[in-house]
Amino acid sequence: MFYNYIDIEKGGQMVVADKPEKKWFFLIILLSLSLTAWGQTKRIRPDTEHVVFKAKRLINPGTGKTTDNVMIEVNSGRILRVTSADNFQAKEGVPVFDLSTKYVIPGLIDTHGHLYGGLTTRHTTCDMHAAFYLASGVTTVRSPGSMEPEGDLGLQNRINSGRFIGPRYFHSGPYVEGDPVTVAWMNPVVTPEEVRLKIDQLLRNGATSVKIYAGMKGEVLRTAIAHGHAHGVKVIGHIGAVSYKEAMGMGIDELFHGILAMPDVVPEDLTPTDYKKVMQYLSAIDVTSPEMNEIVCLAAQYRVVITPTAGVFEPMEMERNHMAEQQAYFTPKAWEILLKRIEKPMFPEAGAILEKNKEFIRLAHEAGCILTTGTDQVGFGMLPGFALWREMEIFAEAGLEPMDVLKAATINGAQAIGWSDLLGAVEPGKLADFVVLDANPLENISHVRMVHKVIKGGVVYEPESLLRPLLGKYH
Repeated sequence: MFYNYIDIEKGGQMVVADKPEKKWFFLIILLSLSLTAWGQTKRIRPDTEHVVFKAKRLINPGTGKTTDNVMIEVNSGRILRVTSADNFQAKEGVPVFDLSTKYVIPGLIDTHGHLYGGLTTRHTTCDMHAAFYLASGVTTVRSPGSMEPEGDLGLQNRINSGRFIGPRYFHSGPYVEGDPVTVAWMNPVVTPEEVRLKIDQLLRNGATSVKIYAGMKGEVLRTAIAHGHAHGVKVIGHIGAVSYKEAMGMGIDELFHGILAMPDVVPEDLTPTDYKKVMQYLSAIDVTSPEMNEIVCLAAQYRVVITPTAGVFEPMEMERNHMAEQQAYFTPKAWEILLKRIEKPMFPEAGAILEKNKEFIRLAHEAGCILTTGTDQVGFGMLPGFALWREMEIFAEAGLEPMDVLKAATINGAQAIGWSDLLGAVEPGKLADFVVLDANPLENISHVRMVHKVIKGGVVYEPESLLRPLLGKYH
């Protein structure tokens, strides 16, 4: 028996040794991304290989189990076997990537990652987001609402076809909003027939879920949820005109933003557009009230996914948000704008609201809710990927154990998107999406920032190579 080892630490060199006196070396190319990752037009994705990854420890948050000295066999982008090295029989000619000092977790999932955003440009699809996500170990992103649906779908198609590098994208297409609209540029639906026609259209155009917005209510909302389910897709929502309890009673699948978009706890005379007054009120609410406990218990009972996007209004700080690590990627103008936001937060109550949302996360977790990690960063500061790491840290600060945080960021996200049969775990039959870390995230969840390699569909990506073309370009 012999192994073919690819030593990633030594530049991707493969050592084939069947006898001590007979060794030879082959140089392999893992994946060079020196071309501009956000501007490629030719096919760059290599064919997936039959390969084995050897790691120090595999962490599967869905089961809560770990496997030491593990071998992960991958072929054609899927996982064939996961077993201890002691039980592994190597096949001749199949290379083994030696990651024996590293930790492996499933690919991270951002369930609220819009494709638009930036500091100087906000309303168009931003291709750069794709590389930031993948370099951070985020292999799957669900975009809940498009500003530029054609651009979002085009980016998704280019990635899927191999003409562009990025995560697996699932998007909801245009927002489905009621009348009156909450945001001026949204087009409202006012009758059940209109909402059915709109959902039919957006799903024909490639959407994989339906995102309802804050003005939806009554029979129009009920019809939207039922019609989305008739198509076999998830209906997700940022609500405002109905309560959490009403939306859950209608059958909604996922609710966003935690206490930030929870009419149940806000006086009726405050509308979703009264941002300042709503923020002031939320900064002082009692998250431990019987009413709040009833809400999270209903969400657990109905299996409604809760995505709190807790970091979206967090007051920006250089050290806490690791901004020094991100500065090099911003244009000077964008960085200047960001510094002003750090000096003068958008909402003075943001810090207090963050703490309330942490209490909500802890309450929802204790009630048995399905929690997922979503960021909703569309120009508030942190870069894609960096923002998801911070969201995971906020979950830990809320009191969740590292394994529970990883569960929220992997298998729970896959369940929310409706792809838990193929994503969210490193096990036979699933797509080969996982992250190789330099340190154990079960000791400190911040170790998810220490990304060594990212594997998506069995292809190995180098974070540094993904990020290098983006230096000084994010705006």
